[in-house]
Amino acid sequence: METLKSNQKLTQSPLFKFLILEFICMVLMIADKNNQLAQPIRNTLSLAVLPLIKIIEWPQDIYQITQLAVSRQANLIQENNQLKEQLLDAELKVQQNVSLAAENLRLRTMLSATQNSPLTTSVAFVSNINQTQNKQHVVIDQGRADGLFVGQAVLNLAGVIGQVDVLGHNFAHVILVTDTTHAIPIEILRTGMRTIAYGNGEKIWLKEIPTSGDIQVGDVLVTSGFGNRFPRGLKLAEVKSLAVSPNRTFKTAVASPFAELDRLTEVFLIWPHKIKQNDINNPTTTSVINPSALIDFDFEEQAQDNSQLQKNNQQADSETTNTDDTYNNVESNELTPEANE
Repeated sequence: METLKSNQKLTQSPLFKFLILEFICMVLMIADKNNQLAQPIRNTLSLAVLPLIKIIEWPQDIYQITQLAVSRQANLIQENNQLKEQLLDAELKVQQNVSLAAENLRLRTMLSATQNSPLTTSVAFVSNINQTQNKQHVVIDQGRADGLFVGQAVLNLAGVIGQVDVLGHNFAHVILVTDTTHAIPIEILRTGMRTIAYGNGEKIWLKEIPTSGDIQVGDVLVTSGFGNRFPRGLKLAEVKSLAVSPNRTFKTAVASPFAELDRLTEVFLIWPHKIKQNDINNPTTTSVINPSALIDFDFEEQAQDNSQLQKNNQQADSETTNTDDTYNNVESNELTPEANE
């Protein structure tokens, strides 16, 4: 009895049950490995559990899809911004190339005009524009160190611009022909009539035309050369309108300059003929060029030419007088014998 009771206790003990179950599991595992006995059961359980697995995986899949979409959107936005910056940079380079090409063309045209011009000129660049109702000035990048002098004529390919008004060491202020304080001697190309052109802040004003003066709308105004500031024959403006003064004592005219004064980028500086172009391009010191002497060069030449012309005229007159006296003497000698006879 005691042995039976001890066997029952042993079989009912948890350890014995665990060992039995462990043995059964090992047997089933070995049998399943060799004969795939539990494969149908696993397939059936997998099909039964598959919807539950999908439901559990949905939040994770939604999170991954959302994260991927957001990252792709951010990458697309970043790439789009980079492409926009590259496109803007390319457009700016294209604009700069267009501007450089236009500037190159202008400089080539100016260089060709400088080489073909009978005047001695050099090129300067406009660094600033100061234009108001009453003040019309531009600033160029050359000054006293480059040999410029006050009153030096300035023009471009279209026509006269103005003259140097204020000098700095490396810059100069150019007063434009439309400035209210500027005046320039001009002549009408069609008729040759001469007068003075004044600036009125926007255009050019002719206010001293005689009532009998022949002037018409469309007439071209050129420099007359008087005052020894501007060479004769430079284009200035075109007459746009005519009017008669209230007391009908004179006529007035308004003309538009040929040069576009609000779009200046490069200008020509006119130099006296006695200054060599090498001296202009390679100035050494400011004392090498005397502005007063520059302005008086043409006056001295003109005075010498006039004196020489007067001497030649006097010599010709004296020769003519001597010839006439000789001829009269010959005639009197020929008439005397006849009278005696």
